[in-house]
Amino acid sequence: MYSLLGCTNLVVAVIVIVGLARVCAAAEPSRLRAGSYAQAEAIWSRALLRQLCAALVLPCFISGALYLAEAFYERVEGQWLAYTILSVWDRTLPPILESMCLLIICGFFQPEHPELFLKKQNSMGNTSTSQELDAVASSPGGQQSSASSWDKTVQSLSARSLEVEELLEFFCRLGPRRDASGAEAVMPSYDPWLSTTSDVVRGAIIPVSRAGDCGLAFVNCLPGATASTSTTLPDCMVSHTWSALFLDLVAAVVADALELDEYEKVAQRLAEPRGAQKLLQEVRRKSCQRYWICAFCVNQHAGICNGFGSEPTPGSDQHSRWDAGRRDTVTGGVFGLCSCSEPKYFDGPMCEMNKFDDMMGLLQHRQPNLRHLVAVDRRFELFSRAWCVAELVQSYLSNLPQTVLLLSNRALDVQAECLETYNRLATLTVLDCKASREEDRLQILAKIPDVHEFDVQLQAVIFGSRGLLRKALAGFDRVDAAARAARRAASAAAASEGP
Repeated sequence: MYSLLGCTNLVVAVIVIVGLARVCAAAEPSRLRAGSYAQAEAIWSRALLRQLCAALVLPCFISGALYLAEAFYERVEGQWLAYTILSVWDRTLPPILESMCLLIICGFFQPEHPELFLKKQNSMGNTSTSQELDAVASSPGGQQSSASSWDKTVQSLSARSLEVEELLEFFCRLGPRRDASGAEAVMPSYDPWLSTTSDVVRGAIIPVSRAGDCGLAFVNCLPGATASTSTTLPDCMVSHTWSALFLDLVAAVVADALELDEYEKVAQRLAEPRGAQKLLQEVRRKSCQRYWICAFCVNQHAGICNGFGSEPTPGSDQHSRWDAGRRDTVTGGVFGLCSCSEPKYFDGPMCEMNKFDDMMGLLQHRQPNLRHLVAVDRRFELFSRAWCVAELVQSYLSNLPQTVLLLSNRALDVQAECLETYNRLATLTVLDCKASREEDRLQILAKIPDVHEFDVQLQAVIFGSRGLLRKALAGFDRVDAAARAARRAASAAAASEGP
């Protein structure tokens, strides 16, 4: 009987080892890019599963060994003392050991996130990214950029903002209709389910913000605004991608103002007839904040209004993206160019498109309650845009409170069968990020001293202990979380290796 019990315990131990070993093998960290979240999660899951394996197997091995020893000495004459000692151990040691292991195992059934040690350090070096860029940037005349001109541009940018009411009033003017106030409609081709932010900038914001032969930032064209200063600083800086629906950007900002945790229902309401007017009444009853949104706060006439950037090589992926960016998503027609005489700056101290981090630092000093809203589009393209990625990391390093708004809290279901989004985000690298202008992408990469370190930081921004998508990673318990993490790691490894 002792032999049977001993063999049974050993067989159970072997089954547990083989089963958990297969799960661990599927999540082999070496198959994943070093520093990626997927690799960190694979390491965490393997360590946890090995701890569980030890807690399950140790009692089986000890009990099995004692039973087999008892079976041996039971048949050997003159070993009564040894048999008696083993019998005592058999009755006392396994229960104590099993109780200890049971307590350990119970600890595995507590809700827990992966504990990932993604270091927080300044991946941009000791100086701010804008200062590094300033050191190498030249003005159009070839002279070295002056700090005073740079600072003036930063101060001008930081003084611009718009209220949610103003954003909704602008939204009401889009399309072939007039709103209840009788304001002139702009961009007749606008379709809420097709038109992107890029479309709206080209088709509405640039035409509306032209002032005679010059041009202004849209917010400087609002009633009561001036072209130089404002007494009201933004309360929130918004990161978004121009390739996403403009509807989603507006919905995310409105949802944030209404203190909602997702924007899907707001987007649906905005797309309905008179939906924006109804939401406008709701936000007027709230103590709404002011937002800094690049499309409205950057003077587009000082940059992109009269062109679409250098044309890439025909037939390339870059050319396809470039061509799509110059066309109206709804009509397919090429946007008309602005003929204003506003000077254009794409780098240097007068450029308004490369000073997000300096402006953030200034606003943090002047606006103690400043925060950062990350409006994640429904296709998660924000995380593949170079400027957006740089903004996210700089905000994180600056300890700026970050709020992430998804279309729906179901949008990133890392427990679901389809792990395409997880695979993309968990192996994300800044080297794969894109920008409307290839020059911008190269400029961003040039000011990153260590790409690997930056990628680790980027993974911390998305998945780390206070990351944007942290709450999506909990399992029912540690075992569930570890098993799911191993499965995700295996899926990410397969995706990165390709067919």
